[in-house]
Amino acid sequence: MKAHILNLKAYVLTVALGAAFNYGIAAEKKSETPDTKIYQHFIIYGQSLSTGHQSYPALTTEPLSGNYMIGDQIWINQGNRNSAILNPLKSSLALTEKRSPLSRNGGIAECPIVAAVNHLRLKINDPSVNYIATSTGVGGKTIDQLSKHCRNKNIYQEGFLKAAFAAPQIAAKENATVTCPLVIWMQGEYNYWADTTRGLLPHIPNVVGKDEYKTLMLRLKNDMQNDVVSIYNQHSKPLFITYQVGAQYTRGRTLNIGMAQLEAANETEDIICAGPVYPMTDRGGHLDANGYRWYGEMLAKAYYRTIIGGKPFIPLQPEELSRTSDSKEIKICFRVPVKPLVLDDYTTEKIKDYGFAIYNDGIRQKITDVKVKGDCVYITCEKDLSGAIEVTYAGADEFKGHGNLRDSDDYKAYYTYIDQDEKNSDGTFVFARDKDKNGNYVTLRPNYEPRDKSGNIIYGRPYPLYNFSVAFYYKLDKGVKKYRIYIPEKDKSKLDKVLEINK
Repeated sequence: MKAHILNLKAYVLTVALGAAFNYGIAAEKKSETPDTKIYQHFIIYGQSLSTGHQSYPALTTEPLSGNYMIGDQIWINQGNRNSAILNPLKSSLALTEKRSPLSRNGGIAECPIVAAVNHLRLKINDPSVNYIATSTGVGGKTIDQLSKHCRNKNIYQEGFLKAAFAAPQIAAKENATVTCPLVIWMQGEYNYWADTTRGLLPHIPNVVGKDEYKTLMLRLKNDMQNDVVSIYNQHSKPLFITYQVGAQYTRGRTLNIGMAQLEAANETEDIICAGPVYPMTDRGGHLDANGYRWYGEMLAKAYYRTIIGGKPFIPLQPEELSRTSDSKEIKICFRVPVKPLVLDDYTTEKIKDYGFAIYNDGIRQKITDVKVKGDCVYITCEKDLSGAIEVTYAGADEFKGHGNLRDSDDYKAYYTYIDQDEKNSDGTFVFARDKDKNGNYVTLRPNYEPRDKSGNIIYGRPYPLYNFSVAFYYKLDKGVKKYRIYIPEKDKSKLDKVLEINK
């Protein structure tokens, strides 16, 4: 292992020198005048949910004034033919996906960063600032492979760094200024199991442990922030927003990767967790077009609340577990962004026991009741909970990473939920699709469609931007009455100091 560490250190130095040689030093920062064009560059990185895999058809096809993408499409890769120009920002089928099926298994089309940046355009409404959005990730990769220091792949250099160098070069041609205020991270699925072909070094498996993943995630955040500061020659680091991995990709009782991301956000001032993706519509793991666009608006909400609203976003999550006077009951108190707390089985599909599972001394318990009182959830089991109690929510097995607990946030979305099987007046489908082997047109609708309290699907209505609880695993040891979870209060002034670079 010592030899591997020495080799890794040598490789890191090679990467750093190679980047400086291949791309040159950062452009000198231009002094702004009233007529100087200003750009802000928003970058998303990760694996398939960051790119929009399996998302046909593209929904967000109407550009907004002032929003741009680099080259032919939102992705800096996926066949993008020109990274030296800007085009109006819109969703489209990726150039590499032109022959993909027109079905629920269809190709890359709706990337979440399109809706995220469009939301910020509509919400902030500052015509003096232009936005650039870029997707730089690659599907089916571990955090190890996406690392700047990976010796198995050069994804970081060919994706993230390529986009980061392209934006200042384009701005320089226009005598404009550009900064990068935000990097979004959506990855984690492939770190739920080990593979010797997916590690940092050849023949070394990728990390699967919570602490190991957290270490690589913090290193990646620092690498991306430092590269942005250097390349854009800016005076503050970009905010780092992560989602929480989960849904059908969830593995194991302890939810190592999802918990690593949550803990990293809670413990690190400049990491914001925008929450889970399980409430969004999906196709069995990957989201569908509505789901990606919906989560894009969730990402924008987290950024807006943090940077513009001045209150760093913290997702709905538990802050205390305790035993009660009823030996069969466990009480879970939550930090609720917007009260009241709700068990919602219509926006999302009803999940067994609303997504909760209880273990006593390692044995799964039968739950007889789940109820909400104020900021707390009370769970009653059939038998006494006298031993070590483990609590999971939105876990693996029959839950498939889903749950029904949310807050009552009424923050408004700009985009509406689309019926992907909608027809024109002449009976043809709005969105083209293939036929099945029996000659019938396939459906593009997801596994479950969100409804209102009356049971009506929310076609044509804005995406609900409630904060559903993060997936979690916590343990209350035998003989211990209460366990308090460390969630420090985040402060905008502290965040500003952490992001600030003294030059």
